[in-house]
Amino acid sequence: LKGRGAYFADKSDKSHNYTSPGETDNTRVIYYSRVLMGKSCYLDEPDEELSVTPKDCHSVIGRHDKNYTEYIVYRYGQALPYLKIVYTV
Repeated sequence: LKGRGAYFADKSDKSHNYTSPGETDNTRVIYYSRVLMGKSCYLDEPDEELSVTPKDCHSVIGRHDKNYTEYIVYRYGQALPYLKIVYTV
């Protein structure tokens, strides 16, 4: 999925695809976060125009990729970074 919102995944290799190596030490950063999903709407096809949750929903779960699931929230306060993970490949 593309579009506005904060994106999360349940598999770290999905998140890794959105990182870049640091210029000086080649490290990468991802965050382990706690996310309040509330009532979720499911999307099986990408919707690049979506900028808020559909009516009566608090979050979106994207299942268009058979290998990964994406979790998207659109409001500050629904996600709390819990642990910063710094790593190298």
